[in-house]
Amino acid sequence: MTTQFKLIFTTCKDEAEARMLARALVEKKLAACVNILPNVGAIYMWEGEIAEAIEAKLLIKTKSDKMNDVFLTIKAMHSYEVPEIQVIDVATGNLAYFNWMDEVLN
Repeated sequence: MTTQFKLIFTTCKDEAEARMLARALVEKKLAACVNILPNVGAIYMWEGEIAEAIEAKLLIKTKSDKMNDVFLTIKAMHSYEVPEIQVIDVATGNLAYFNWMDEVLN
């Protein structure tokens, strides 16, 4: 089952890249809002080695019909070879916020 509203997560190498990507998504009307969480620690496996980094996490608020364009924009602008893109269906929430998202993203 899919819902109309989506929350997409990605990470960026730093806050500057996160701000650039967030601004592009909002300017293109692909996201109503993007929250940036700076200084998020990450421990992960890359090319057979355990790596650590301090990244910026993005919480991208969008709609289902914008999702593929959000993916393409992330992939085109991102510095990572394999950027994180994870999607959560938004099942419920503040109707006034969803109405605002509809207005902004049309």
